[in-house]
Amino acid sequence: MAIIDGFTRTEALALTETTSNRLQYLEKAGLVIPQRIGKSRKPTVVYTWEQVLEIRAIKHLRQEISLQTVRRVVHFLNESGFDDSLRNKQLVVIDDEVFWIRLDWQDFPEKMPSAVKVAGAQGKGVGQYTLLVIPTLTEIVNEVWKAAKESETIDFESFKQRAKAQYTQAG
Repeated sequence: MAIIDGFTRTEALALTETTSNRLQYLEKAGLVIPQRIGKSRKPTVVYTWEQVLEIRAIKHLRQEISLQTVRRVVHFLNESGFDDSLRNKQLVVIDDEVFWIRLDWQDFPEKMPSAVKVAGAQGKGVGQYTLLVIPTLTEIVNEVWKAAKESETIDFESFKQRAKAQYTQAG
């Protein structure tokens, strides 16, 4: 049996721990578009390693913001000429606004502080805001490896050959 370069829809569901409806929505919204192999009425749907990581990152973002806001972030990154992947971005969410923290400060401590706004126009927006941080790429990769290892759907030996990044032990 030939090994495909990617992960089937069933495998992607197991690795991302999301729903079939969510995968369909992400494709319809243009956020994650899988490859289709075969010309039959039911082609094999294949997700790349990067797309599996992206779905995981979106899943983390969805704990705090709407998919509509996720789409606006991706649209901004596209329009601005940046890489539109979310799996390696640090974002700050304040109400309906999302701020991207560019990673020039690699040595910053593990725990990110809350952002505090102490003044604003007519006192609006004053208060403490949570800094929403998508887990590091290493953490997302490790989550996918853990899901693969625990899944009854995934052939773990085959997964190890197709994964483009290795599991990293926490130091």
